Amino acid sequence: MRQPPIEKNDSIISQNITDNKPKIQIAILLDSSNSMDGLIEQTRTQIWSVINAVSKVSNNGETPVFEVSLYHYGNNGLPSTEGFNRMLTQLTNDLDVVSENLFSIQTNGGQEYAGWVINSAVKELEWSANNEDFRAIFIAGNEPFDQGNISWENAINLASSKDIVINTIYCGDAENAESNLWARGADVGKGSYFNIDQNERIVDIPTPYDGEIRQLNQELNETYIPYGEQGIVSYERQRQQDVNAFSSPSPSAGLNRAITKITSNYNTGSWDLVEAIASNSVNLSDIDTNTLPENLRSLTTNQLRNIINEMIEKREQIKTEISELSEKRTQYITQNRPILEDNTTLESLMIETLYNQLKAKGFSIN
Repeated sequence: MRQPPIEKNDSIISQNITDNKPKIQIAILLDSSNSMDGLIEQTRTQIWSVINAVSKVSNNGETPVFEVSLYHYGNNGLPSTEGFNRMLTQLTNDLDVVSENLFSIQTNGGQEYAGWVINSAVKELEWSANNEDFRAIFIAGNEPFDQGNISWENAINLASSKDIVINTIYCGDAENAESNLWARGADVGKGSYFNIDQNERIVDIPTPYDGEIRQLNQELNETYIPYGEQGIVSYERQRQQDVNAFSSPSPSAGLNRAITKITSNYNTGSWDLVEAIASNSVNLSDIDTNTLPENLRSLTTNQLRNIINEMIEKREQIKTEISELSEKRTQYITQNRPILEDNTTLESLMIETLYNQLKAKGFSIN
């Protein structure tokens, strides 16, 4: 049984527990200095498989609300007065917004102040105040961890006081003395440290099911009906993020994104009338028809309802087909994966870390 929220230490912590569902909140802090193009690309292409892994998590039989925040830091294009760091997204379940902001990052030289960006994320984000929810920060970089005039130890201790786990990712030579302080940061933050080669080639295994999943994703897109002030903008954002994923150097990125779109983590009810009606979150008679696609604006309420019901049925059928193909794809990849000496990609380490920490927090992996 979920307990009442812990007492707030300051006004930054959100009271956003409206539905009393368990939450998983993750902030990703990326060094965007000149040398980190490989890290940014790995994050863009592998984030969908991490999200899919989180979709297998439950808490006392409930599906958690999954929220992601994104920061970048260490970039001369950002103000020095703000520690060369910037929040790109508040904690959100709108994964298309997260993807859009990931693709907006341009690397540039700068000062990498790890302590400052951790401090910013702890103070600025709307972290859940419920002590049974999971809160974690993943910070990645390749420069000394103790740069800047905000102490990394003070920042991490502040995070710990709010039960926010700190995981550190050092993207440099594992034997470099700088790695020791990154590892120390994870130790103080009660999290995990890992070292990756940000430029490591991602091994993709084509499967006989990839083409069908791609085609079904296109059909799935035809079941969305934008509505409201942000409907068309969000609809176009969804399509652009499909383009970004399927245009990635890693073919699996688009396929994993398509699979994400059939999970509960992919929430479009705020702009997609089909999901909004299916989840009973809006009343069809209250919709401003002027915000609908032009070909639907003159329909009666009953005519519109019939189209929505048709889309609901079609979407569920497509989701079932993608789910079945996804299972077959996973089995094929498992059976045909080459034996590697060291599998240390960002996604594999993040998934392993999240699963271990979520289980320790009382969540279950289905």
